[in-house]
Amino acid sequence: MMVRTDNRAVNDVRPLQVQWRYLTQQPASVLWQRGITKIMVAAYWQTKAAGLVVTGTGLTAGQIDWLQAALLPLVSAEALTQQQLVVTITTLENDGGQLAEAFNATIGALQLLPDTLLDQQVPCAVSVGVMADQTTLVDLTLAEEEIAISQMTMVATAQEQVGALTLSGQPVDSSLFNELILRASQGCTRTTAQFQASFQQAVQPVMAAGIPDVGTIVIATKNPGKAREFEAVFAKAGLKVKTLLDYPELPEIDETGQTFEANARLKADQIAAILKLPVLADDSGLMVDALDGRPGIYSARFAGDHNDAGNNAKLLFELTGVPTEKRTATFHSTLAFAKPDRPNEDLVVEGNVAGRILGIPRGDNGFGYDPLFYVPELDASMAELSLAQKNQVSHRARAIANLEPVWRDWLAD
Repeated sequence: MMVRTDNRAVNDVRPLQVQWRYLTQQPASVLWQRGITKIMVAAYWQTKAAGLVVTGTGLTAGQIDWLQAALLPLVSAEALTQQQLVVTITTLENDGGQLAEAFNATIGALQLLPDTLLDQQVPCAVSVGVMADQTTLVDLTLAEEEIAISQMTMVATAQEQVGALTLSGQPVDSSLFNELILRASQGCTRTTAQFQASFQQAVQPVMAAGIPDVGTIVIATKNPGKAREFEAVFAKAGLKVKTLLDYPELPEIDETGQTFEANARLKADQIAAILKLPVLADDSGLMVDALDGRPGIYSARFAGDHNDAGNNAKLLFELTGVPTEKRTATFHSTLAFAKPDRPNEDLVVEGNVAGRILGIPRGDNGFGYDPLFYVPELDASMAELSLAQKNQVSHRARAIANLEPVWRDWLAD
């Protein structure tokens, strides 16, 4: 019987080390090391497309296709119709078992991405091979792969449910094939035990202790539509977006500030302190030049309550007799991003869109002052724009555009 260079038994796997949340800006990431083989994987959702995309450095096109086919049944088909799951795999060092460990590292990263893997037994992959003396080995090193006459990579659960396999090299008879399956099953059992031990030691205690998930961002709104605008920014980095609807026990935050920034920071700082999570809040409003910047921070309650019709009626009344050329106005949005217990380090960005107040409402879309706010560059009121168009040009969209290039470095600091 062949003696392995590292003195492992024929059915034994190499030691495993996993660094969870390896990349600061992509929490669903791992550095997976099996022996000397090192694989780094990051995964994230993005909303601009749908389906599963696997990209790899150091992998062949055939290996990437195989990984994509093996992973696809493990992810919610419904989720993949609404968003795109992107998996990036980087081979840092290869000392054998590259395909199997790329799969395993990907499963590890997906374990850190909320609501991604289906609720089932988590599978693992292992490489096995047949040597010239017909000895079968599990978890081959690169040196063993080079002299193996046949090799197989198999995906299976600890309950020996086979999900995928690939066989290369010389053909094997049924007896030898069954022995390879047995070796692979033994390897999967050991790999699963290693995986679970690492996960339970490094990740589960954090969850059990109630320590906040660094992969969660809270948007300080109860408006799902507004939350979706922000979700597109953070999903691509693998961050889960929650809203105030997820925390019904939170108290109402009094917006006592005298500026948009003050109110946005009040909301963000107070909620971040309560939830111990990063919180993004906004304060937006309409500033009309002929009214010395009013309604400004009081835009939502200009007429005394949160009533769109009343607010619009009061605005038109106060602009009675003001000529068209002097009815200029600005929609403004301030975003404040707060970290728990660091209220002096908020990230603040702004966005503006210039326009003019109409004398008669136009359009059936939107809300608030949208039917009265005319955008000359589009020759339309905000309420005449589709949701997609509005999300391209609105004051909040422009604030989000200013947020995108800076928030990652701020959050990682």
